[in-house]
Amino acid sequence: MNTSGRKKSSALKPLVLAIQCGILTTMTLALPMVGYAQSTQQHYQIAAGNLSQALIAFSLQSGLQLTVDHQKLQGLKTAGLQGDYSIAEAFEKLLQGTALKAQRRADGSYTLLQNNSTHAVVQLETIQLQAQKNQVASAELGADDATLPVITLSAEKQGHAGDGYLVNKITDVGIWGARALKDTPYSVSVISSDLIENSIAKDMNQIFKKNPTTQETAARSSVASDLYVPVIRGFNPRTLVNGVSHSMGYATSPMMQDIDRVEIINGATGFLYGGGQVGGAINYITKKPTLEKLMNLSVGSYGGSSYFGHLDLGGQFDQENIFGYRINVLYQNGENPSKVDIEQKGISLVLDWKLSDRFYTDIKYAHKDAFEQGGNTVFNSIVDRSVIKKNKSYSPSWVENQVKSDIIENHSKWKINDNLSLRTNLSYEKMKHRGDNTSIVLKDNGMVSIDAINYWKGSSITKNAWQETKSAGGSIYLDSEFATASIQHNLTVGYSLERSKYYRRADNWLELDFNQDIPLNELKDVPEPNWNNIGSYGQEPLKARNKLEFRNILMGDDIVFNSQWSALLGANYATINSTFYPSSYTYKKSELTPTMSIIYKPYENVTSYITYIENLEQGDQVPNDPNYNDPGKLLDPYKSKQYELGAKLSLLNDKLLLTSALFRIEKANWFEGQASNGKINYSQDGQQIHQGLELGITGKLSDRWVIVAGGTIMDLDVKKASDAQIEGNKPTEAAERMAKIYTEYQLPWLDGLAITAGAYYTGKKYADSANTDILPAYTLVDMGLRYRSNIGGYPTTFNLNVSNLTNKTYWGKKEYLGDPRTVAFSIKTQF
Repeated sequence: MNTSGRKKSSALKPLVLAIQCGILTTMTLALPMVGYAQSTQQHYQIAAGNLSQALIAFSLQSGLQLTVDHQKLQGLKTAGLQGDYSIAEAFEKLLQGTALKAQRRADGSYTLLQNNSTHAVVQLETIQLQAQKNQVASAELGADDATLPVITLSAEKQGHAGDGYLVNKITDVGIWGARALKDTPYSVSVISSDLIENSIAKDMNQIFKKNPTTQETAARSSVASDLYVPVIRGFNPRTLVNGVSHSMGYATSPMMQDIDRVEIINGATGFLYGGGQVGGAINYITKKPTLEKLMNLSVGSYGGSSYFGHLDLGGQFDQENIFGYRINVLYQNGENPSKVDIEQKGISLVLDWKLSDRFYTDIKYAHKDAFEQGGNTVFNSIVDRSVIKKNKSYSPSWVENQVKSDIIENHSKWKINDNLSLRTNLSYEKMKHRGDNTSIVLKDNGMVSIDAINYWKGSSITKNAWQETKSAGGSIYLDSEFATASIQHNLTVGYSLERSKYYRRADNWLELDFNQDIPLNELKDVPEPNWNNIGSYGQEPLKARNKLEFRNILMGDDIVFNSQWSALLGANYATINSTFYPSSYTYKKSELTPTMSIIYKPYENVTSYITYIENLEQGDQVPNDPNYNDPGKLLDPYKSKQYELGAKLSLLNDKLLLTSALFRIEKANWFEGQASNGKINYSQDGQQIHQGLELGITGKLSDRWVIVAGGTIMDLDVKKASDAQIEGNKPTEAAERMAKIYTEYQLPWLDGLAITAGAYYTGKKYADSANTDILPAYTLVDMGLRYRSNIGGYPTTFNLNVSNLTNKTYWGKKEYLGDPRTVAFSIKTQF
């Protein structure tokens, strides 16, 4: 790049779009077409003259991605373009008399060719610009523009309600770089920030409820955590933030208002992310700086008296768009419909630096402080679940939980040359957490005995019994593009690391036992003990209790044989290293976990694939209970296998995406059995076989009708068990049937008014390995309205949502109730 061109901002205006959101320019592009109708007409106003400049203006006004080799366009003129045209019509007008022709490629994008030639001079690919088109299109293009060797326009904002919440492109998938969703050989769904915002979701549990392949559980990763963990294909998934794993049990998620999208990969991801959960991966992608000036203010309620305010700011510091920023601020307070009082404060700040068209980097800092009172009612044992009539917390108000999190991240992309690219992700998080839970035994007469109230905060004076988790992680990948004969390769080698360490005090945990039965509804009124009479806790220093480390050495090749056949081949040398203190129980296990995907596209809108992947998984831990043999012992890791056959179909000019996947997962089964010494043995016995079918549909059925729907059918069994009592039984807390639909319809008689509705069915599941404790099936219903208008010249959106309309009482897990009926609203104004 000729850096002297920076003295003229007009020359840089198109160029800097290339690296917005971390997308680097390339001489040739391999991105697929996304969500833009080829037949759609729109208005163009392009002056006659230099063809090169006219094509740039055409790209800006149409929202097309454009790569130009100006040397091949020197001296070519155009009569310009004024009026409403489709893409094909616009090409025809612009290229009249130029000896160029537009040829549509198999993936739906266009290449401009010289007549009687197969050599491309311009490649055009449709993509929806994140920046305001009118603002960018108004930039003056100077005479020096024609000297730029390459100009690439790109942006990444997708998933708007107007697009049917369809996100066509996903970020880096482990070792693989950014890819088109429909050409990714895994079962993947993407939740956009628009869907999160329009759902008025207070937490991710409300989003997992909507997704056809995720089973909401109402359970968090630990007592003090605010990270909700669903079930996917009958297993728990791993959690990532911006591509970096956070696998320790004590973990936190980004505040909901800072999430740009959530990418959910179903099933084994061992090759992609190393050792971890076999259920899949949930990758939270947070917001980035915007090219246009952004100022959004939202206020509302999550139901009850739980009100919130959110400010979202973004833009560029300079006219050349070299330095950008994004700020999100949240404050929430009040009691929600579950009778839990929550106060949450959060801020995130991202600064990015677009040094050139080949280098992008950003740095992010985020802080979150979430405090709740009266939460975490844990049903340790229950005889008759029908006794529970309401979804709410029964814990006393003095039972508290709090999480404080600080995280620093850096993401960089460097296009070293035309064939080599370098990608890095770095993250460090320090999380302080303290939490209690009310563990109760519910009897068949509706009376409860308080089994324990676990108390972590120290005395009521000091309240300093904080636990801590420190997590660091990152990855570095080198991509190399080359060809062997007619076969194209993108070979990637890399290394990723995740390291977490958990600290707590020796005296920060106190279990309070009550020797009397009381009615369940009186539990919330149990008085707070006089902690000073009991003693002061939390005075011992913090000491390490557990260290967990995942290391991965990866190599993968993205191979394109021709327009129909391609493959992803790779292997990951994955290592799990875990240490428990003070016993210093340590184990270290390494395995080679390969993957292979064969992709076939019989038509431009159809992608089919077959994928095999292995997964190194951390061994289960024996409950830290004296009734068990070897309490607290961590059992050896093991390797799981997954087979998947899938197909994806894009319809209605890429406005609608249909997905399907057949899968089979083979994983070790863990079983509790009575030992000869009267204690419980927790050990591996047999295999869990999870196999099934997933279906999904996302997008727009018409200009007014949006649909996000699908279902999962599974057959779950325990096989090859030595204990005949569990052979053929179903694994616990995994539903074999789910069917879900969320839809929106824009009413024709009032512009801007949409009605929303959803129905979500989750089948029965079992709470115990003997399959005697049944968690009943349930269906949840949501209804809502959304109205968009202009007030005083400012776009404003009013949103009302009623979730669990029938106030259905249901169990997310055997210990946790789901959410009650909630009436939430929000008002968002864009300044």
